[in-house]
Amino acid sequence: MNAPSSTPPDRAPVPPTGPAAPALGIRRILVPLDFSEHALKALRYATALARQFGASLLLVHVTEPIVYPSDFGYAPLPPNALEENFQRDAQERMQVVVASIQQEGIEARVLLRVGRPYHEIVTAASECGADLIIVTTHGYTGLTHVLLGSTAERVVRHARCPVLVVRDVEAEFVR
Repeated sequence: MNAPSSTPPDRAPVPPTGPAAPALGIRRILVPLDFSEHALKALRYATALARQFGASLLLVHVTEPIVYPSDFGYAPLPPNALEENFQRDAQERMQVVVASIQQEGIEARVLLRVGRPYHEIVTAASECGADLIIVTTHGYTGLTHVLLGSTAERVVRHARCPVLVVRDVEAEFVR
């Protein structure tokens, strides 16, 4: 049996500060946005960290490719019309988000991509030299998790930089 810690839980050791403390070089934070409440929660974390470290934000929205009915022999819509509408809508919504972030004095830009979300997120992070990815999890479990998979899980597995996963239910440290 381990001896009890001499430090009470509410008085945990304080990490070193000053010249001996490790410096975090966070300059670019990538945040995938699907406009869900979960993603907006991750954005709050990203905004707070960007403010603290003087970092910029790269907001990424990924649209998955659409299988058109024309692929099955009939075409109720012109090819790519639906994807173009989704991209235009995403661009408009992202600009609103960027404007509100820039009002807080934080540099932010938008990247729209089409493809598999985890792959596009990881590729965008690598291409832009992101120092951190902040992604959310929707908290799916059981069969839903098996069928839909977890974008956050795949991002964690494939990213070349650290990934902060913001869970739906957790102790908040951003107010």
